[in-house]
Amino acid sequence: MTDTSRGQPVRRRGVSLRAVLIGLAAAPLNIYWMTYTYWHFGHGSESSLIYSNCVCYLVGLVGINALLRRWRPRWSFSGGELLTIYLLLSISTAWCGVDFVSDMPEAISNPFWFATPSNRWDYLVLPYLPTWLTVSEPEVISGFFEGDASLYRRHILLAWLGPVLWWTAMATALMLAYVSLSSIFRRRWCDEERLLFPAATVPLQIAEERHALFRSKTMWAGLILAAGMETINLIHGLVPAFPRIPFSWDLRPYIEELPPWDAIRWATVGVWPMVVGICYLMPLDLAFSLWFFNLMFKAQLILASHFGWTTNTVTGFPYIDNQSLGGFIALLVSVLWLDRRYLAQVARKALGLRSPLDESREAMSYRGAVLLLATAIGFLAYFFGRGGMPVWLTMGWVANFLLLGLAVTRIRAQLAPPAFELWNIGPNHLLPRVIGTKTTSPRAQGMMWITYPMGREFGNNPQPWTLEAFKLVESERMERRRLSWALVAITPVAFLSVFWATLHVVYKAGVASNADPYCADHMLDVPYYLATALENPTGPDYAALGAMAAGMATTVALMAMKMQFLGWPLHPVALPIACAWVMDAYVPAVFLAWLLKAVIMRYGGLRLHRQALPFFLGLIVGSAVVSFVRTIIGSILDVRL
Repeated sequence: MTDTSRGQPVRRRGVSLRAVLIGLAAAPLNIYWMTYTYWHFGHGSESSLIYSNCVCYLVGLVGINALLRRWRPRWSFSGGELLTIYLLLSISTAWCGVDFVSDMPEAISNPFWFATPSNRWDYLVLPYLPTWLTVSEPEVISGFFEGDASLYRRHILLAWLGPVLWWTAMATALMLAYVSLSSIFRRRWCDEERLLFPAATVPLQIAEERHALFRSKTMWAGLILAAGMETINLIHGLVPAFPRIPFSWDLRPYIEELPPWDAIRWATVGVWPMVVGICYLMPLDLAFSLWFFNLMFKAQLILASHFGWTTNTVTGFPYIDNQSLGGFIALLVSVLWLDRRYLAQVARKALGLRSPLDESREAMSYRGAVLLLATAIGFLAYFFGRGGMPVWLTMGWVANFLLLGLAVTRIRAQLAPPAFELWNIGPNHLLPRVIGTKTTSPRAQGMMWITYPMGREFGNNPQPWTLEAFKLVESERMERRRLSWALVAITPVAFLSVFWATLHVVYKAGVASNADPYCADHMLDVPYYLATALENPTGPDYAALGAMAAGMATTVALMAMKMQFLGWPLHPVALPIACAWVMDAYVPAVFLAWLLKAVIMRYGGLRLHRQALPFFLGLIVGSAVVSFVRTIIGSILDVRL
């Protein structure tokens, strides 16, 4: 602690008690705000590399800290404290992300509300759903679906309490597993391979005073440009006669009912300033490969439709999502194979045998990490087993879920593409394709499908944030051990807050009030998929497995070409993530960022790239601030902007 007699700031721990308490206290407020604006205005956390609301919070904290340094130096925050708060709020935002846990209250209640004689769910689906994870009483869930009701009645709260606590326990076990895996792989990926962690650039540049980001004229140019364009569109939302700057374009009027061009899955594309700023952080070869492979997948869809090879380009040929899954499997297997000697040393250390690994800088000892991982998996085995899933199926679900998250963690740490999705390739889709539905009991399938919101997509899965948190520790000399337990502590707080905020908002407004135009597609996924599996039991899906094999083979071939030829432009990591639905919309922004960075690197080299970086960070900050202001104004005026 430094001397404060002359008004000097106190040197504090990065993961200080007050920083953790601020993060824990702010998380429910953040989640309530995200939930309220999502249901009323359709503004939710997107499957993005960083969350704009958390960027805005961090910028606000930096501004407050500047005032504290001037007027109350003893109260000011260290850079590590700012990063701690940012990380805890980011984890909480991830848990309440769209198409993730925010759908859980609907998933565990709507099979009972929407069961009718025509769909026969009352005897086809409902008997096989675990009662301890669902809410079925009509007098309890009627207010949730119809609205104009109060959550705060004893019998309603008690009906939700049991399932909510069980789901919270599951999420906490998953976070324990995430932290354990990140602690195991941190040394290899951070210290030995020195992965770049491009996404960490944003909070580091904002929070660390030594970077002097807010004293950069280049940054302010980007901020003013992005904020100015966003403000023009904000004014247009308030005064429609005012002109607007289009960031996105809907191609449906040009391709609708015009085969084969209407076969592309997502017809809205755009160039958003924040996405351009994020994409600039990527390596050039990844940016090029992303838009190249995305166009390649679109070509597959168009050709399949043109020649009549498929009647459903979403779930049928050319099985793009399964090609993506095959690519992820190939990437993960290659990484684990290359890390096999390191993992063998981790195992030796965990067993108490001689090993050269130094664990003094880790969040926990390797033995502790392995034991904690085993404990988390053991609880998950009990959790799924209590619902009727056999051990072998549970282990398949857990392995697929954690390993896919680990693959996303690696890709984010190495290359940081603008978004992840992994739609329809999680364990709930993969396992039935591999083993079929004939080999599993109805009760096991009911337990598996009730967890579907957790594995629907990985864009908001918080697992990648744990390793990035350990990387951010290095810059401010924060305590990894303290931070790891803070990440675990935020999980039950965030999970309980998601349920509370959703129930609080929806009991007043009703499910039908959701302003997200795409939410209806997901509302009945659980009973629909379960009914389909039970009504039409199938064996392994060999066509989907063939597409997975093709994705694996293509990714392996790209790896070989990348290692064989210097300057090979196609990056293998881009293949499995290029087909994401959100990537369809981002393609023009990815292309523009790639073009700008290519020109900068070609004519100015690394020096000009570093000089230009603050401009693109300014695009991110400017967009984030105005986006947050937009939600505030929209909420006050009760209009969608």
